[in-house]
Amino acid sequence: MKHMKNNLITMLLLSTVLSANAQLHVSTNGQVSVGNGQMNVSLFADSIVKKEISISGNISDTTSNLKILGKDLYGHGGTLSFGERKHVYIKEAYIGASSSNKKGNLVLGGLGGLYYNCGSNKIFSYSPTFIIAGSGAPFDIYAPVSAPQFLTSSDANLKTNIKPLENMGDLLDDITPVSYMLKAKNNSGLIQNEGDAKNIGESSHLHYGFIAQEVKEVYPDLVYENSDGILSIDYTGFIPLLVDALKDMKATIIKQDAEIDMLKNMVKDRPVDLKDVGIVASLSQNKPNPFKVSTLIDCVIPESVSSAFICVYDLIGTQKLRHAIKERNNVSLTIEGNTLSAGMYIYTLVCDGQEIDSKRMILTD
Repeated sequence: MKHMKNNLITMLLLSTVLSANAQLHVSTNGQVSVGNGQMNVSLFADSIVKKEISISGNISDTTSNLKILGKDLYGHGGTLSFGERKHVYIKEAYIGASSSNKKGNLVLGGLGGLYYNCGSNKIFSYSPTFIIAGSGAPFDIYAPVSAPQFLTSSDANLKTNIKPLENMGDLLDDITPVSYMLKAKNNSGLIQNEGDAKNIGESSHLHYGFIAQEVKEVYPDLVYENSDGILSIDYTGFIPLLVDALKDMKATIIKQDAEIDMLKNMVKDRPVDLKDVGIVASLSQNKPNPFKVSTLIDCVIPESVSSAFICVYDLIGTQKLRHAIKERNNVSLTIEGNTLSAGMYIYTLVCDGQEIDSKRMILTD
């Protein structure tokens, strides 16, 4: 009697969810056919181990549709829920309850979070219990993401307490760019042995970036920490810092260019005569320029000069090299390329505390 009741429940369930256009047949051997296809139906309602209805087989009648309808006029808003409390569900919702043209949207709901696995690999997850310090719960993605474009909300209407950056880029010198490879992880996110990294393609890929612990010391607002103590970096936040640093550098270069032009005009209009008849201190342009291996700087130092040297500065005014000159009259100085990094530099001749001239030189890779 009890088995008969279970079979009756099964038949009622199938007859409810199947389209009215399909024919339902139950044969004496337990096979159920829908339209031209067949299904094997098993009921485990009384089993301690399994409580489910299993439906399998080849259904060739493609006109039979499973529909879960809602309660409104057009049957919108159907919900498929799991568990007695219905905390996990799939349902249809539409934009604008008052809209005359109600178009449905698929909604996935889970009170405890959302997880998606593909085989044994964890693809993405969302859990409101894993809160990033200073922010909300993150949407974690465990696979590389590819898209034509990524947009970040940045409308002024969404912001408050807006202030311009001032000299924020100066601290970039305290951060060291590094290359690195990711350690292998298992499906639960735990770090495995280094030897397992070869089995995960992403772990063998070379990456470039920063160390979060180091960034936190300089720009703490760009670093987030989750409930497991793992740090993450907001790399997009570095863009305004780089722009601020470039603007400061441009302003410094413009100022130095003006000062160099002024000094050149002073030297040109009033050459420094160091009491040597027919001999005036001077500085020539380095040759070759640009250079890669080495370059030669010629200058003239009168005999009466007691102290002379040439200094090399980068474009922000930091002294990189200083060469004392003991020779007099026509003097040549060689600058080796391996003593500097590739870039543009300014070199200056100073005699007895007076700047004689300054010129630019370029070192290439």
